[in-house]
Amino acid sequence: MQAGVIRFLDENERWLERVLDEGRRDETLRFAEPARDAARLVVGALEGAMLVSRPYADVRRFQTAASALLASLAPAVD
Repeated sequence: MQAGVIRFLDENERWLERVLDEGRRDETLRFAEPARDAARLVVGALEGAMLVSRPYADVRRFQTAASALLASLAPAVD
């Protein structure tokens, strides 16, 4: 099972790294760190938010974290 979870996380991080790179290139996303690090941050933060929201049975905990995370990647509006 551990190998399957690792494969799932690795595949999602690689996909997200490509998406983040593309977003940085077309200026629809902004972030300072390398895309690989940003992908790991996003996946880790979302997974953590899911784990925390579940025992509370409160999807809003996840939604709040996800919204803040996505907003942090949005380009600054001039």
